[in-house]
Amino acid sequence: MLMKKLFSTILVLCFLLGGNAYAGQQELIEKYLKDRKLDPIEGVWHNKGHIAVMFKDNQTYKSASLETNNTLRCGEYDVLTKLGENYFQYKRNEYQGENNGKRTGCKKRNPVFTFSYLVNNNILNITGSVNVKGVTPWNTSMTRIWPEDIISHNAKYKTDDDIKDEEKELALIVNDVKKTCGILGFEPGSEKFADCTLKLYTQKIDEKIAAKQEANNRSLQTSSSSTTTQSSAGTNTTIIYDPVRDKQNKIDRGMKMLGGKCTLGVDC
Repeated sequence: MLMKKLFSTILVLCFLLGGNAYAGQQELIEKYLKDRKLDPIEGVWHNKGHIAVMFKDNQTYKSASLETNNTLRCGEYDVLTKLGENYFQYKRNEYQGENNGKRTGCKKRNPVFTFSYLVNNNILNITGSVNVKGVTPWNTSMTRIWPEDIISHNAKYKTDDDIKDEEKELALIVNDVKKTCGILGFEPGSEKFADCTLKLYTQKIDEKIAAKQEANNRSLQTSSSSTTTQSSAGTNTTIIYDPVRDKQNKIDRGMKMLGGKCTLGVDC
């Protein structure tokens, strides 16, 4: 009993002192992922009982493989190399006694495994290989279980650059519809010119919202069809993309631009 209490105390002290050896899923979410916009690779991923938490720590991408008791596998993080916007890779040695994913210890030995990750919204496509003669590469995939939809999650956390890009996009649409209505013969400043620009602007926004909603629906359908696992524990709530709210926001901002009531990059 005394040894059990001592061991539990050591675990608590490791965590309080900033050690990551026993960090669980929710602890990693709270520390590295919560309340910010995420890169495509970031989140909690699941496949056949295997949970992996991937996150950006300063400028380094890391992967934490969690055991069934929600502790960090062998107390170590794997460091990912970013090869493209949605393409990552990492290498590791095999663990002692490793066979079909099962280990007898945490001591590392050769050979080196190479894992390549290709992110497709809420699906992580994985290619694995090992430098052993006669062993061919294999493919599998993982499903994101936190956040359940990264597109909707990131919509809550627009960066300054995101806002500027959106304003530039709306400004281009406004300039385009003004030019079109002028070519059609409507006099700038007239009521007919205003009606023309409003109709064309609304039409273009409808097209953009429809495309965005279709992409969001595809993402959710892909995620749903690829897993039957339960949602990650914690405080996660699925956020559904709201096309009506998005459209109204763009209409309101576009109307201010069309009426010359705001200046791009200042108060639009």
